[in-house]
Amino acid sequence: MEAKDANGSENLPFRLVDKQSQTVLLTAEDILGFFVAPDQTPPDLVTFTGVQHLGTGRGKTEEAELQVVDRHGDRIGAYYLGRVRAARSRTPDMNDERITEVPYDFFGFTEEFPEAGRIWKRWAGGGPVESGEWARVPADWQESWLHVVQTSWFTTGRRATRYRGGGTVVLDGSLITGRDAFYCALGEAANGPRGYFGSNLDALFDCLRTARADGTAPFDLVWREQAASRAALGADFTGAVLALLAQCGVPVRTTG
Repeated sequence: MEAKDANGSENLPFRLVDKQSQTVLLTAEDILGFFVAPDQTPPDLVTFTGVQHLGTGRGKTEEAELQVVDRHGDRIGAYYLGRVRAARSRTPDMNDERITEVPYDFFGFTEEFPEAGRIWKRWAGGGPVESGEWARVPADWQESWLHVVQTSWFTTGRRATRYRGGGTVVLDGSLITGRDAFYCALGEAANGPRGYFGSNLDALFDCLRTARADGTAPFDLVWREQAASRAALGADFTGAVLALLAQCGVPVRTTG
């Protein structure tokens, strides 16, 4: 059965592309063995499943790129893979004359974000973008969610800065359960749902520095339920964030 998005359209979010020629080697419903847990031994093969379009000359490429595309075919994420080669020792599985599984020898690096593939599929399916999505996934998904946010942000050509209008950013500290959650919450507060505004202190500084390029404060920050988030983040990390905001001229008002 073909995968469908919420609107009933064929959903093939993963695309293997020869980066130099931009030839599409295949499109697939899923990829196995690329998004792995940090303690997982990287597999010898990366396997595309639910393959529905297999281009000619799929055997190998020296400059492969894994692209994530939405239901309109627009690229929302990308990973440079380098050299890949079809695993010749295995024949692609067939189902009613349709190729369903294509394994590749993979010579690049895997991504240590085990839930990223599921999140990409969710984003690519075309469902509504809602506030607080990141807080409704399991807590152990939030590192992967932040990774997808950051990867998508830069793949689609956006800079590390603030895009939303208005002078006040409201950060809901009651949702913050750890550092990944903090950056997810701050990205959404600064740039809307699925927005990015740093993934570590250095990246946060880059965002703040870019946002205040004209020398003015990028925004005022209202940090609600700050005591709850301080308990989750720890005093040292919270203090480092507040010091960085002060360094960049961001007025902070805390509540709770």
